[in-house]
Amino acid sequence: MATTKTLFYIFAFIFSLHLSPAHTGKILVVPVEGSHWINIKVLMMELYQRGHKLTVMRPSNSIYIDESSDHFKVENIRLSDDHALSREQFEEYALNWILSNAFPKDVSSFSTAWEFIRTIGTGTQTATATLTAVFENKELMERLRTSGFDLVLADPFNVGGVMLANYLKLPLVFFGRWMPTEDIHFAIAPSPLSYVPVIHSRVTDRMTFPERIKNVLLYTMYFLASRVLVYPVYDELCKRYLDSEVSVFELYQRADIYLMKVDFVFEFPRPTMPNAVYIGGFQCQTPKPLPQELQEFMDSSEQGVVVFSLGTLVKTLPLKIAREIAAGLAQLPERVIWRYTGEKPDTLGNNTKTMTWLPQNDLLSHPNIKAFLSHGGENGIYEAIYHGVPVVGVPLFGDQYENILRLKAKGAAVMLDNLLDVTSTEIFNAVRLVIDNPSYGAAMKHISKLHRDTPVSPRDTAVFWTEFVMRHNGAEHLRAVGNDLPWYQYYVLDVIGALVATLAVIIYLSWKVLGAIIKICLRGRKSKQD
Repeated sequence: MATTKTLFYIFAFIFSLHLSPAHTGKILVVPVEGSHWINIKVLMMELYQRGHKLTVMRPSNSIYIDESSDHFKVENIRLSDDHALSREQFEEYALNWILSNAFPKDVSSFSTAWEFIRTIGTGTQTATATLTAVFENKELMERLRTSGFDLVLADPFNVGGVMLANYLKLPLVFFGRWMPTEDIHFAIAPSPLSYVPVIHSRVTDRMTFPERIKNVLLYTMYFLASRVLVYPVYDELCKRYLDSEVSVFELYQRADIYLMKVDFVFEFPRPTMPNAVYIGGFQCQTPKPLPQELQEFMDSSEQGVVVFSLGTLVKTLPLKIAREIAAGLAQLPERVIWRYTGEKPDTLGNNTKTMTWLPQNDLLSHPNIKAFLSHGGENGIYEAIYHGVPVVGVPLFGDQYENILRLKAKGAAVMLDNLLDVTSTEIFNAVRLVIDNPSYGAAMKHISKLHRDTPVSPRDTAVFWTEFVMRHNGAEHLRAVGNDLPWYQYYVLDVIGALVATLAVIIYLSWKVLGAIIKICLRGRKSKQD
């Protein structure tokens, strides 16, 4: 007995050694607010549990990023209190912005894109103030320089990550797919506009000729706006603080690994690169037990349950819209759980339970769930995919329209285009369609099976490649040299020009030689006649 127990402890010790990380390091994290922070924090906790030490760069006016933690160190960047808002003030401001910009009278792709560009311009001013505060703080920069970091882990939407990695001469891992102005795929991989849609194009990868025209024009619009209005601002900061002529766009192309929160089960297939690692559904996890009251509510619903959430920011709605939604939901035989904190509309049905916060992932895993009413945020969409729940989409802004469009194209969702003018009948009919037509549920369950059928989980994949970069001090061998080529070489215009010029010379010389031969022949014939 004693021998058996001794052997057990020996094997357990050896097994624990096998599981422990071969290399633990120090990581500087440069995150972004809101849901971006929630996601990257999941990766941070995984790294913390493996023994890594993390330091987070946090602006003093941050609302969601932890001000202190037992799991990681926080470097607070002091900013002017003029721009500081409480969480309530920020959410009220964000809601007003969403309601005024998400439902314009002119809902064309170009008007939406222009509003998107204007928003980016405003964000660039805020980002510039934060970056200046970081690099002008000599004590902070010296502390960062001497802290012995092994890696920068950054959200690509925050330019601070790529600049700090360059300044500290550290390898860089990006977590996310969105640069300040575009999908990072367009910066690192070939992206044929014939079948790769740009944001706000509202098209699939199977485009008609007019849709391809729109896609090209939108790409051109974003390209010019970013190169004229956005990147030059950051390039000036690079010259000032990095003492380098390299552009911010080039720095983005030099990252070691891009952890893309994308799964091609959901995303349209497109060209990619060896250092782009796909971790779509990264945040999804095995559900936790529901609170007792909520568990009883779910279990006792004989007809099933519909979950409705418009994300972190949109927890309330103008009363007119809320009344229409509530009236539509009240007609359903299913029960409804609605994340909502505003004034309760008088049309709210007895079947509808409103809550200020939802354990969304846990609810979507319940067998009685029939449909998910969602704004199309990345987190919610992947949770719906993970648990195989069909979606009724009501997109608000950003990439949400495209997210729902992708599910719609795969037969797993229906879309309500404009929440501002939605009627109770449209809400009711959309939910009924998704529930009563079995093709939607079947399509989503098929997508879910494909998404889950992977040898390594997205979370473990993200941890592996982060640690890989630390172990090898980068992953330069995975970076394509094409990103370093001038544009005329990348598109082989110099080769085409040389070949065309050579062909032209050959044709010209051949013409001259042929002309000379003809003249000689004509002279010879004339001499014989004479």
